[in-house]
Amino acid sequence: MKSGISQLFEHIERIPRIPEIIKQLLEQINDPNQDFDDLAYNIEKEPLLSIKVLRLVNSAHYALPKKISAIKQALMVLGLTEIRNLVILSGVANAMPDVPTIDMNDFWVDSFRTASYAKWLADDAKLSDSEMIFTAGLISELGTLLIHLGNPTAASAIITAVDDGNDMLESERHYLGFTRYDICAELCRQWQLPQALISTIQAAGKPMDEDTAWLSACTLYIARYLNHSHYDDSMDSEAIMAAFPIRHWQQIGLATADIPTKMQQIFTIDTGIAGLLS
Repeated sequence: MKSGISQLFEHIERIPRIPEIIKQLLEQINDPNQDFDDLAYNIEKEPLLSIKVLRLVNSAHYALPKKISAIKQALMVLGLTEIRNLVILSGVANAMPDVPTIDMNDFWVDSFRTASYAKWLADDAKLSDSEMIFTAGLISELGTLLIHLGNPTAASAIITAVDDGNDMLESERHYLGFTRYDICAELCRQWQLPQALISTIQAAGKPMDEDTAWLSACTLYIARYLNHSHYDDSMDSEAIMAAFPIRHWQQIGLATADIPTKMQQIFTIDTGIAGLLS
């Protein structure tokens, strides 16, 4: 008998696929011995990505005195972190089909904020895999898109259940038998992404319920909570603190007394997402 996730995937008209050139670029960017000439050459193979690189480097954010028209020169200005963000966002966003019931721009802005908060927390907690955690934060909600594509009836029922005050993940399990994170983890397996990334996403819903708490998943859980609570008009600072995932915070080695200060620092992060989406 086929699993529920396999059946969901069968109902999706176009299963997202990451272009091989994007995988090659990510491998190059993560290689400490990478060569900028080779990296520039591969970026030039992807016309849309090349345009985005040049548009970003020539944006008002960098305020360069002279326009840049060469990819290699743009890489020198932007740096590998900015290029990595652009490659991941461009590659994954272009791979995903449009979902009529979801504002895709808002979806990526929300995902990028979660990813940025997660990386900041991982660096602050001195975790060794902050780059992987950033990627997990950026793509961990892709399961939501796949639910809407593969089973719009269940997606609608889940939204109604959550609006009625029910837990999101429990509602997904009730109507589907699995969660958005299970779906995303399976997609990442099909994309042949690293196991650490898959495990982080798989545990992202309830990382403290796992036999062994994943520090990376706990970090992602906190980042997602901060992102959603900060932009929830119904929650003031007192409400945010009352529901704060303190156990997860302590699990990654951060002091409870530092929460208010670190929250203020996180909320001032300039993710630069506007330039990446333009």
